[in-house]
Amino acid sequence: MALDLPIFQLAGAKARHAGAQHNANAQNIANADTPGFKARSITSFDAQVALTRDADSLFQMRENPNAVASPNGNTVSLDEEILGAASAKMEHETAIAIYRKSMELLRMSLGKR
Repeated sequence: MALDLPIFQLAGAKARHAGAQHNANAQNIANADTPGFKARSITSFDAQVALTRDADSLFQMRENPNAVASPNGNTVSLDEEILGAASAKMEHETAIAIYRKSMELLRMSLGKR
């Protein structure tokens, strides 16, 4: 019952988005030397969209339209991928903090610690 609350749905969606972003960054880094590989990313997390749309559509990887190709056709930028991985880590930590604080508030409102 408590997990049906929108705040928990939001925290869960944010954590799943962070995981999907981390997966995209990992695949891009793994293929950094693959000729012709096109860097992929997922859409940015928008809380309103996550609550009103099919969450799976947020996590689909798409080619990055702003990526610049190297001479071998590869569009992976290791600098951007490392920054993206750090951003995904922060997003995941935020989701966990939202979940923890929400649980604390719920427990306090029930008079339990």
